[in-house]
Amino acid sequence: MNVQALKKSAVALCFLSSLSLGVAQAADTGGYATTTGGDSYTSTTVTTLAELKAAIANGSHHIIVKGTIYGGSSLTTLTFATTDWNNTTIEGASGGNAALENIQLKFDGEQLSTGTNIENIKISNLSFYGNISDLQNLPTQIYGTDDNVGINYEGVSLRRITNAYITHCNFFDTSDDLMSVTLSSDDVTISYNHFYFTDDWANMSPDPLWNWVGSYTDLAGERLAMVIGANYSDSYVATGYLHVTVHHNWFGPNMRGRPLYRGWVHQYSNLFDNHPALTGTVTAEDGNEYTQKQYEADQIVSGGVLYSESNYFYYTNNTNTISEDSSGYDYKFYEKNNTYSNTTGTSSTGDSFSSFPGDYSYTVTSASNVPSVVEASAGPQ
Repeated sequence: MNVQALKKSAVALCFLSSLSLGVAQAADTGGYATTTGGDSYTSTTVTTLAELKAAIANGSHHIIVKGTIYGGSSLTTLTFATTDWNNTTIEGASGGNAALENIQLKFDGEQLSTGTNIENIKISNLSFYGNISDLQNLPTQIYGTDDNVGINYEGVSLRRITNAYITHCNFFDTSDDLMSVTLSSDDVTISYNHFYFTDDWANMSPDPLWNWVGSYTDLAGERLAMVIGANYSDSYVATGYLHVTVHHNWFGPNMRGRPLYRGWVHQYSNLFDNHPALTGTVTAEDGNEYTQKQYEADQIVSGGVLYSESNYFYYTNNTNTISEDSSGYDYKFYEKNNTYSNTTGTSSTGDSFSSFPGDYSYTVTSASNVPSVVEASAGPQ
């Protein structure tokens, strides 16, 4: 039986009794991922969308992006859907100026045979963002129709991926979540990234109405950071997968909500920065005014486990929110040494814990030092 199958069978036996399931990992990422992706392959440097597509068509496993590559007004999704893409790195050139505008990287093993995932993916040193004018000019977006490219548009999407390392990236102004880890992905580390929305996004005019999940929502209000686990059937408890480490990331400003956690998540030394908290309104295309205030920071959902330590929450609203899916799955929330500064609304308190039960080494930045450390180090370098 492989490691994935062992995890899945073990969860039914030990989740509620011990919650001590861990996987042996190396220390280099400070988390579950152990991969260097395709760093060892000969690199291909690209500066245009045509060159990027050609590098992918030629099977390059180490792609270096130089400058800003624009994906076009109708958005571009680059999909990696077979195990041919095992051991792949896509990174920005040194200097911190590489960007993918209107381009989503979608690593998607959804159609692979049961028990097979795409493995060893590294994304680093890149900015991912959407062009606001292009998004405003799309036809009304409705999930389940041909007009849905914006609804499915993120920076990076990991679907049935094992061993992925997402580090030193910027994610901002995309119309769905900024990134996601779903469909039984596993052993993922997300570190030293900056997730945020610009003032131009939060106050966009016109503010289109799109239909994401059966009801219409204004685009300016869709400011969501990250989802780990797509639904209750894609949770840690249901599958035994979704082991994710989230550390030294900067969430905010202008974040309306999330991360949303249905996985087994270790979250340490992150900065949640909602200052200045948005309290104004914008007027959407239907003439209604929509509040811009953050509705949550962390969202812990049925089927998920969160160990949260040494994070700094600054001006966040409804900081730790518990949301129970209709599945009835249990959740677990543990925390220690977090700092809550000028927070508002209501917040759940996690159970205390002494040490994280994952089997990897990591170095915590004390919560008091998190703002200075994370602001100086998150994002492309």
